[in-house]
Amino acid sequence: MDVFERIDNHKWGVLGFTPAAVLWNVAGWRRYFSFCVLAASAAWILFGFDGTWSAAKPFTDNMVPFLQGKVDFWALWEESRIYYGIGNHFSAPVIYGVLFVLLSQYYERHGITKSLNFCVTTGLSLASIGLFEWTWNSLYASLQGQWWTVTWRYKQINNLVSFTLFIVIGLIAFAYMLASGYRPRTDNVFRGLTVFTLALWMLWVFYPFNVGGITVQLDTGETWSNTRMFPQTFYAVDMNPTDQTAIGEPYYVHDDAIHFLNTFTKIVTTFTLGYFFMFTKKNGTILFRYKFGMIS
Repeated sequence: MDVFERIDNHKWGVLGFTPAAVLWNVAGWRRYFSFCVLAASAAWILFGFDGTWSAAKPFTDNMVPFLQGKVDFWALWEESRIYYGIGNHFSAPVIYGVLFVLLSQYYERHGITKSLNFCVTTGLSLASIGLFEWTWNSLYASLQGQWWTVTWRYKQINNLVSFTLFIVIGLIAFAYMLASGYRPRTDNVFRGLTVFTLALWMLWVFYPFNVGGITVQLDTGETWSNTRMFPQTFYAVDMNPTDQTAIGEPYYVHDDAIHFLNTFTKIVTTFTLGYFFMFTKKNGTILFRYKFGMIS
């Protein structure tokens, strides 16, 4: 009996609650992440194509007076516009939530259930986040001259440790599946997706269209300007590159085309990794097929 079977058979509980159920109640986790996807999608639509979590802050901070009718909706809405495009985008929980749900369903349909399903799905979903974020931070640092994003100092060290830990957890899950006789998908579809993904990253790096310019006066007296390579709509600028902190000040440049490329690249990258993680048996048996866009 392996560790996952032990977890699934664990019956000890407290006041009717079984702690092990947190791991083997995969259906409950899928419902939770499905709700997160729907909620984030609704917020994404409400706050706009380049909407972020920061835009919701005026509403969350004034929830009680708003419900009591003491604060006007449009006043909060105008305040939320200040944060448009600045911060973490609503697209992230939508993309990674969908990845978790699809991977979990796929594994369950092919005999990977309960705690093993949850741990593998979670590990590989986290790995996809870590891989994307390390790639983004490295390119942004080198091509926009903002090396603080890959500097192991406060406050960026918190993000870098998290991204690295996500990848390590994913590697452990990946190694377990390999040891269990599974192999990742490396067929022609995966190769095509990989080429397409790399092409999108190259298009983003060598962006051929107009890029909005921004120049920032740094605390050191120097100025920083964005480059044409790897353009963004949200630039985080280290105002004092000579100090001992790694923190970026947000500057927003509206450009729906660049934001679309950003978001689409993240979607395709995540889908490509997800396809890679939809394992086959060691003997080459294909465990899933697509039919009319559904997994069957």
